[in-house]
Amino acid sequence: MCRRRLLKPSPASSGNSPEPACKSKGTDRMILGIDLGTTKTAAVLYDPATPAESRAESAVHHAALPAAPGRAEQDMETLVESVRKLLNRFSVAKLAGVEAVGLTGQMHSILLRNETECSPVITWQDRRASEAGELKLLQTASGLPLADGFGGTTLGFLRRSGELARWRHAATPAGFLAMRLTGKSRAGIDPSFAASWGIYDRTSSGWNRAALAALGIPEQLLPAPCPFGTLVGRTAGFAPLPDGIPVFTPLGDNQASIAGSSEDPEREVFVTIGTGAQLSIVLTAAEAAAAPAAPGVELRPYPGNRLLAVTAPLCGGRAWSWLGKSVNGFLSALGLPLFPENELLDRLDVLASEAAPESGIRVAPSFLGERSTPERRGSIGGITLDNFTLPNLAAALADGIVRQLAEPMPPELLRSRRRIAGSGNALRLCASLRARLEEQLELPLEIRETKEEAAAGAAKYAHSCLKSKP
Repeated sequence: MCRRRLLKPSPASSGNSPEPACKSKGTDRMILGIDLGTTKTAAVLYDPATPAESRAESAVHHAALPAAPGRAEQDMETLVESVRKLLNRFSVAKLAGVEAVGLTGQMHSILLRNETECSPVITWQDRRASEAGELKLLQTASGLPLADGFGGTTLGFLRRSGELARWRHAATPAGFLAMRLTGKSRAGIDPSFAASWGIYDRTSSGWNRAALAALGIPEQLLPAPCPFGTLVGRTAGFAPLPDGIPVFTPLGDNQASIAGSSEDPEREVFVTIGTGAQLSIVLTAAEAAAAPAAPGVELRPYPGNRLLAVTAPLCGGRAWSWLGKSVNGFLSALGLPLFPENELLDRLDVLASEAAPESGIRVAPSFLGERSTPERRGSIGGITLDNFTLPNLAAALADGIVRQLAEPMPPELLRSRRRIAGSGNALRLCASLRARLEEQLELPLEIRETKEEAAAGAAKYAHSCLKSKP
C-alpha cells in the first residue's frame, strides 16, 4: 500500500450486522443525500413536498494521495471531513429537520481496516493489477470478468502480493462513511455496491464463494450483503447532524443518479458523457429474464427487483479533450500560436457539425483501454488521400464516442424507450455529440439539469424507504 493514515473510528456499536429494516415513517420533511464522488463531495437537502426548494452543496475534496504509476488512492479521513464541511454550510435549523440520510458514492472502490488503522481508498481508476501483469491471472482463477479497479480485483491482487493479511475488514468509501455517521463497527453492503466489486453472485444475493476461494479472499473480510434499503443505524456523534436520524446502506452512484434525474426510469435511456461515458437502461424483471447476453453490457442490480443494463467505456469527454490537445500539440510543433482550450473545443464542435456525412473515417476512442481489456488501444481507420480533414476527424470522433456506448446494447432493449435523459458536461457542451446520440439511438434527447443528481437520488431513495416501511 502506498500510504496509510491512522483514523479515529467512532465507538463501535453492540452489533456488527445492519439492522434489518427501517421502522420510521416519512413525514415529508427534509431528507439528506450525500455523494462521495471521485473528485468532489456533494450534499443535497431534499424537500419531498417542494422539490424545487431543495438545496445542493458540493466541493472538490482534494483527497487524492501521491501514488506510484498505475495506482489511484485517496485518503478516507479527508473524504469524511469534506462531508462535515459541506454539512456546516447548512443551517442548524435545516439539519434539525432531517428525517433520514441516504448515501452514495464512487462504485468499485475499496478500503481496508484493522483494529488500529485504515488503508487508503483504492479507487476504480487503479490499474495496479494490469500494470503488474496480474489481471488475466485473476480473471482466469476466478472465472469472472474482473476489471482493473474492481474491489474484487484489488483484493485478489493484495492477496497475491501478501498485503492482505494485515487487514480485518473491507468497505466501500460510502460504507465507511455510514459507519462514521452511526458509530457502527461494521455496515452491510447492498447489491449495487456488492456487484461493483465483481465478486457478487446475483442469483444467491451473496458473495461468489467459489471465486473467493479461488482468489484466496476470506469471506469474513467482506461486509455482509444485505437487501436494498437496509438500515445501517442512526446518527450518533457526527456533528453537525443531530443524533437519531436513520441512515441507510449506500446505493451505487449509477443507480442513485438515475433515481435523482428520472420519474419514469423504465421508459428512458440514461446517458452520461463527462470524462468517461455511461449508457444505462432500467430493465423490469421480465425484460431482464428475456435479455440476451451481450459482450460489453454489464447487468447491475437496481432497486425494485430490477436490473440495470450498462455500457461504460472509459473514454468519453476525455477523448474529445484529447483531440483539442492534439491539435494544439501540432500547432506547437510548428511554432504557431495555440488556441485557448475551451475556444478550440467549441471550434472543433462546429467543424464536426458541418462535416460531410459518411466521410469513411472511423475512430475507435479506446485510448485508455477498456475495463475488461486494458491492453486495448484507440485507432483511426478508413483514411484516404482526400478525407483526412479536421472536420471529418472531429465528426468521426464524436460518432465513435457515441458508437462505443450504443453498439453493445441489444436493440430490443431500446424499443420501449421514449427518450434519452442526458447529463455530463461533455454532452451539455458538445452539439455534435448530442446530434450523434439522437441519430444512433433514434430517440429525442433531454438534457437533465438536476443539481448533484447522485446525491439527490440518494435522498429520494432514502425518502422512499421511509414511506414504504411500517
